[in-house]
Amino acid sequence: MKFPKPQQLQDIARLIGARFVGSPDFEVLGMNEIHVVEPGDIVFVDHPKYYDKALQSAATIVLINKDVPCPEGKALLISDDPFRDFNKLTHHFKPFQPANQSIASSAKIGKNTLIQPHVFIGNDVVIGENCIIHPNVTIYDGC
Repeated sequence: MKFPKPQQLQDIARLIGARFVGSPDFEVLGMNEIHVVEPGDIVFVDHPKYYDKALQSAATIVLINKDVPCPEGKALLISDDPFRDFNKLTHHFKPFQPANQSIASSAKIGKNTLIQPHVFIGNDVVIGENCIIHPNVTIYDGC
C-alpha cells in the first residue's frame, strides 16, 4: 500500500509510539508484506528467525521488536509489538470504508463492460474496457 503522500520517519514513529533509528526526515512512501516490498516501504518483523530477511529486503524501513544494527540506507522503527503497529498504520492510512451500494460510486468501469446480476464492486475498483463480470462476483476495494 502506498501512502497518499510521502511521510517522514519521525511522523510514522509518533503515530505508533515507536522509537526510530535513522534521520527524522527519512522518507516513507508506503508499507507492504515482505515478499512485495519496494524501496520506501515499511515491512514488519517480530520473530528472530526472520530478522535478517526483513533487514536485507527491498524495504527501506523495518518495523522490528529488537534493537539491531541499522543497515546502511535504511531506517528502523523499534516497537514492542510490530504486528499491532503495522495494523495501526494500515487503519490510519487506509481506514475501512463501508459499502452502501452494490457498485461503489468511486469504481471506474470501462466502456462496453458487461456487469451481470448480483455483483459487488467495491470502492476505488478499476475495471477495463470490454470485460464481462459474471453473476455473484465480488471485487473488493482497490482492485
